[in-house]
Amino acid sequence: MAIKALFVSLMTSILAVGCVAFPDEGYDARGYGQPIYRDYGYDSRYDRQRWERERAYRIQQMRLEQERRQAQHDRQRWQYEQAKRDQIRKQQWEQRRQDWNNKSNHERRWDNRADSKQWQQRDRQNQRDKKRNDRRGREFDRD
Repeated sequence: MAIKALFVSLMTSILAVGCVAFPDEGYDARGYGQPIYRDYGYDSRYDRQRWERERAYRIQQMRLEQERRQAQHDRQRWQYEQAKRDQIRKQQWEQRRQDWNNKSNHERRWDNRADSKQWQQRDRQNQRDKKRNDRRGREFDRD
């Protein structure tokens, strides 16, 4: 019986040492020998969500940058077009001023402009004057 007790205690100690040396708890997809780091504040289930958040942020930043560049381009184009319009207006103004200076005084007078309203007023005035002169002429004929 002593041999049996010795044999059972020897087997128990071997099994106990073996269980400590090779625990089954450490086995997972990585296999034995890989250290297991347990960070209870981190869960790999949220990796995709984090990746999607970061991707959405990067896309938003790229869109904002593109809008900023487009606005800057539009502003520069508007300034260029304004400068070009101002230059054309200035050239037209200079051309008109030179044309005006080249005309003689007679051509500059308002009376010589071909303005239909002014001519109509002049014709009415001439007709009134003619009627007045005709009346006066008749009055002198009676005397």
